[in-house]
Amino acid sequence: MIPKSLRIGGMLIGYYRLCPRKAWWSLRGIAMEQESDAVALGRLLDEASYGRSDKQLEIEAEAPDGTPLVGKIDRANLKHGVLHETKKGRSCEDAHRWQLRFYLWLLYRNGVTRPDGVPFSGQLDYPLLRRTEAIFLEAEHFIELENNVAAISSLAIQEIPPPVLTQRSFCAKCSFEELCLG
Repeated sequence: MIPKSLRIGGMLIGYYRLCPRKAWWSLRGIAMEQESDAVALGRLLDEASYGRSDKQLEIEAEAPDGTPLVGKIDRANLKHGVLHETKKGRSCEDAHRWQLRFYLWLLYRNGVTRPDGVPFSGQLDYPLLRRTEAIFLEAEHFIELENNVAAISSLAIQEIPPPVLTQRSFCAKCSFEELCLG
């Protein structure tokens, strides 16, 4: 049974894609990243890198199974139909892509398109690297996102955390490293 308070957001999707154990800790209200210098730098980078002519956007939707979904999008250029997500570095690039696809999915689930009827696209912005990457929501992503939501819902009721992943290069920089690896 899915907890009534469960709301799945883009950051949780990113955590799950990166490491299910990190998502499990987050589902339990354990937020280690508020102490992270890297997270603070990322927030500052987002605030300082772009003018606020674009709008920050918060959106809610429901997954096909009824799970509430939420998203807080860094910047949205509504005129051009582009969602922007600002990131400091590329070390978790796949998780970044899925977080942005999740936001595009929320718009789709709400029937939101550009004024010309075309679906929104996304753009990952890496200002420190002076790099951007276009992101699109493709048909095959719908099933993957639904599966991710179902897996996170299962994690929410799981009594014990998922097993520790074989250490990866990003583990050393993860704010949950001490909880996972001791």
